[in-house]
Amino acid sequence: MSDARRDRLAGLLADAADRFGVTIDGEPVRGSYDRTLAVRASGPAWLRVTAQEPRWAQGLYWDGIATATGPPFGGIPMPPHLRSAEWVERWDDVDQVVRADLIGYVDEPAVGSGLVLDHAVDLPDAWWAGLRAGLGILRRVTVTERRVLEPDVVRSSVLALFGVEIDLDRVDWEVAHGDLHFGNLTAPRLTILDWEYWGWAPAGYDAAVLACSAVLRPDVAARVRAEFADVLGTYSGAVAQLAAADKYLRLVGIGAYPEIAVPVRRQAETLVRERFA
Repeated sequence: MSDARRDRLAGLLADAADRFGVTIDGEPVRGSYDRTLAVRASGPAWLRVTAQEPRWAQGLYWDGIATATGPPFGGIPMPPHLRSAEWVERWDDVDQVVRADLIGYVDEPAVGSGLVLDHAVDLPDAWWAGLRAGLGILRRVTVTERRVLEPDVVRSSVLALFGVEIDLDRVDWEVAHGDLHFGNLTAPRLTILDWEYWGWAPAGYDAAVLACSAVLRPDVAARVRAEFADVLGTYSGAVAQLAAADKYLRLVGIGAYPEIAVPVRRQAETLVRERFA
């Protein structure tokens, strides 16, 4: 993205801070492809802004942070949503819808630094138990029409990439975080971050994505699969694992994380032989 967009997002952070009555307290952190900009604010809180043309300022990725709140999410270790606001700016004669979200600040570091875990980690049993419990609550949420994945898209993608014909009638769907990699999990105290994408997905999708994110650390990936064997071992869980592999191979396709291409595809091909042959 251009320096101009970065400068404009920085200005929007200042505007959002004024709207919410908070003070910026730290250096801004850029999101992927400069789509968002976020910073610590007084409270303490975490202030995040984005700006999109009106046709993109809607749907799954737009209001996830603000909608992942309320009684259905009680007991999940996640930052509290505090406030949100939207307004319109004019950039180069094009309207931009600005969205600002203010959430509780989390002072624990993330386990990973991105979508792929690239270093050794030692997470205690209590951490894994907390993750299982939190995702267990999330899996029981039903009050949404949001979707991480569309059934027909899953079927066509898995067929195209792995040659597997999915029987959608056998797939159970449940609410998932949608982007559960180790960069969105903190330790030693567990918090699940970044609720932008949550919605319905094949049962086991969060565990499948987490295992893919640890593909370069086989010991961690094995722990994920062991912790969530009850769901990953089902037909739906197998479909979820192929959908997660598709997600990560798409990253490779745009030039990100080329080192994961071989191990992700190898694991997917093993799954196809064992579960779909």
